[in-house]
Amino acid sequence: MKAGVRPGPRVYGTGYLMEWQRVYYKMGIAISSVSQFEMELQRAKVLEHDLIKSYVRLPDLQQKRMVEFAHSIGIPVATHEIYPAALVGADNTDHTSATSRRGYSPKAATMQRTYDDVIQLFGKSGRFLTPTMFGSGVRMFELEPGLKDDPRFKLYPEWMQKQVAQMATTRGTEPGAAGKMVLDVMKAGASIVAGTDTPNAINLHGELLAYTLAGMSNFDALKAATVNPAKALGLDAGTIEAGKLADLVVVEGNPLANITDAHKVKRVIANGRVFELDQLLKTPTTQITQ
Repeated sequence: MKAGVRPGPRVYGTGYLMEWQRVYYKMGIAISSVSQFEMELQRAKVLEHDLIKSYVRLPDLQQKRMVEFAHSIGIPVATHEIYPAALVGADNTDHTSATSRRGYSPKAATMQRTYDDVIQLFGKSGRFLTPTMFGSGVRMFELEPGLKDDPRFKLYPEWMQKQVAQMATTRGTEPGAAGKMVLDVMKAGASIVAGTDTPNAINLHGELLAYTLAGMSNFDALKAATVNPAKALGLDAGTIEAGKLADLVVVEGNPLANITDAHKVKRVIANGRVFELDQLLKTPTTQITQ
């Protein structure tokens, strides 16, 4: 979008997951020493990353150093951890449970129950939680069987179109204990940032639906996908005000009454320029008409 070649979203990026000694995911980098770690931090600065991700094997001392470095260049740090991450100032915790190098989940105990000590760590540190309610996108297809034929899915790569087809025939799950954790964390004072751990965009709308099924208001769910992510990245954005970036979507319906209406996009305004849905569904051209 910045180049003006074709319409697209604003993209804020990070680099590889910073991992220690070995990796599990291919988007991680195995850092072998303190000196390499310092070089990786410098690379994040030179490449102007918008966030740094501390992964699960990074030692606590290195995580502390990462936070100090990231904050010195004005960007946040995300992690799976809650403690000692909250103590050293890591800004964002990803997932309600997920991978941990400690041999146990520091966020959810038996039966996925999250106790008050964890909730208060989230609240008192004023951090962000990106829950990633895995599988929540499936509920969208249960509520709208015709959604599987949405022409926007044709813009997906073939492998993701197959994923969508499979989602349309899978049974969804209730938010359960993870949903309760999200509500409790928000009530304690933390901010919820909607995220999916997958590039499949319909999962974002499923994520918002899961929040509301867990008891969150539609207004707070919409904040989780707008103003809260902006705050998490330190951006003066996410609200409709004079002087803010004119990045808007116009939808059919009212997401404040029905959260799933948020996916029914009819018009996109990107950096003040208006695009109709039919225009965006056409084969991309090499140049935007001015």
